[in-house]
Amino acid sequence: MKKRIIGLAILVLIVFGGYNFFQNFSATGVNSGSIQFTYEEVPNYDGSNPYVVVNDNKPYFTSDEITKETYVKFGPLDSLKRVTSAMACLGTGTMPDEDEKRSDISSIHPTGWNNVKYDCIQEGDGYCQNRAHCIAWCLSGSNAEKRNLITGSPYMNSNMNVFEVRVARYIERTDNHVMYRVTPIFKGEELMCRGVLMEAYSVEDNGQGICFNVFLYNVQPGISYDYYSGESKYTGEFLETAVKADEGYRDYRYILNSNSMLIHTPDCENTGKIGSKNKVYSNAGRDELIGAGYSPAECCNP
Repeated sequence: MKKRIIGLAILVLIVFGGYNFFQNFSATGVNSGSIQFTYEEVPNYDGSNPYVVVNDNKPYFTSDEITKETYVKFGPLDSLKRVTSAMACLGTGTMPDEDEKRSDISSIHPTGWNNVKYDCIQEGDGYCQNRAHCIAWCLSGSNAEKRNLITGSPYMNSNMNVFEVRVARYIERTDNHVMYRVTPIFKGEELMCRGVLMEAYSVEDNGQGICFNVFLYNVQPGISYDYYSGESKYTGEFLETAVKADEGYRDYRYILNSNSMLIHTPDCENTGKIGSKNKVYSNAGRDELIGAGYSPAECCNP
C-alpha cells in the first residue's frame, strides 16, 4: 500500500510539477540532439568580435544527419514559448522562388520582445530589437513562422546575415546542398536568448565550400539587455570598440538589384527580397556604381 502511495505521488509530481521540465527537455532535443555546446564556456562579449568560433569551427552534425535530401524542420516551442532549434538541408529547392514575396511578420511577438528606440543604434530604424529568423527567408522561404523567429539585437541580426549570404551565394553558385542549423541559446528561464549557435556544412564537397560553427552574441553596442524580460537601457559601452563580423567572409562591398538598379549594403534586410536573377554582388565603389546608373537604396543608405 505504501509503495502504491509513493508511486501515485511520483506520478502526480511528473504530471503537474514536472511537466515544464519534461516539456522543455523534449523540445530542446529536437534538431539539436547532436550538439555538444556549453554556454558557460563562452567568454563574455568585449566588443572585439560579434562571435566566437566553436569546436574548432567544425559543426556538430553526425554522419546520420548529413543528407542531400532537402528539408527544413523547426523544433517545437518549449514550455516558455521559446524557439528551440531549426535545422535544414538547404538547396535551391528550399530557397524562395523568383516571384515569391516576403509576408509581413509584425504579428509575431517572440519571447523577450520589449522594443525601444535608441539614438545610438545605427542599424535599421534604431530600435533595439529585431524579429530575427533562425533560418533566413532567403535560404528557407520561411517568414512568419513563430518557431523560426527570435528576439535578436540588430547587431546580432546583421552579423548573422554575413554567414547567411555566404551560404546563399555558395548554393546559387554550385547548386550543392548545405546542412544548416541555428539554435538559440537561453540561460535558465530567460526569455531573450544570449545568442545563437550557427552551424553549416556543404555536403557534396565534404565541407570544402562551407564549414563553420560559430556562436553569435545577442548584444547591442551601447545597450544593456535584461534577458529575463527583454527590457533594455542605454550604457554607451562598446560603442567605440564594437566590430562587425570578419569581412573575410565577404568578397563584395554591395548587393545590387539589377532590376530596380538600387545599391544595398550587405546587411540590408531587403536584399532577401531580391530575386536570384536580379541579385548582383559587387566590389565596385559607390561612385563607380552610381556612374553606371545605379542609385543608393533609401532603406539602407549605402
